[in-house]
Amino acid sequence: MGKSEKQMDKEHERNQRIIDTAFRLFVEKKIEAVSMDEVAKEAGVGRATLFRCYNNKTELAIAVCASKWKAYLDKLDEARPISSIHDIPAIGRFIFTLDSYIGMYQNHKDLLQYNDNFNNYITHQTVRQEELANFHASLNSVNTRLHMMYAKAKEDKTFRTDIPEEQFMRVTVHTMMAACTHYAGGFIWGATDNKDYTGDLLLLKEMILNYARNDANL
Repeated sequence: MGKSEKQMDKEHERNQRIIDTAFRLFVEKKIEAVSMDEVAKEAGVGRATLFRCYNNKTELAIAVCASKWKAYLDKLDEARPISSIHDIPAIGRFIFTLDSYIGMYQNHKDLLQYNDNFNNYITHQTVRQEELANFHASLNSVNTRLHMMYAKAKEDKTFRTDIPEEQFMRVTVHTMMAACTHYAGGFIWGATDNKDYTGDLLLLKEMILNYARNDANL
């Protein structure tokens, strides 16, 4: 006999509570310092229940990362659907992408902080690629957007495409995200606690835009 809708809603609420609790603890204390027992206690679930949902802390950390990125990217998709990429110049999409990272610094520092800790944590764990499948799937819309944006630029020539796509993304989009992450985590030399460094990031955005437009063919 299958589960009732009420049972499924209850399980979904419990699982979301586990994800939200683990995310908060992982951001506050770092993944390495948090135990599964602590997550279970804070989430108000039994230890056995938590381990039925997630076999170990690494699996939970991956699930948290996938869930939080998907939630953020779903909202981004609502604001600017992938289908709209054909309606605006590639440079408009590029600016929207850079602005979205600055928006993360302003409104979602916790996600940037968690993502940085997650990347460091996961490199020291033995993880099978299939365990990362859901996490990679949660980022699929990002990869799709960036590829479509670059392809659009080849057509409308609004930003440079004279260097390989992967290299272009590394020195522009990925640089912007790395900077936002470092500012969110307070890792910048001379940084003052609780100071808003949006101005610095806007300056970096203009530097990246100048680089993206710097093509003799434009």
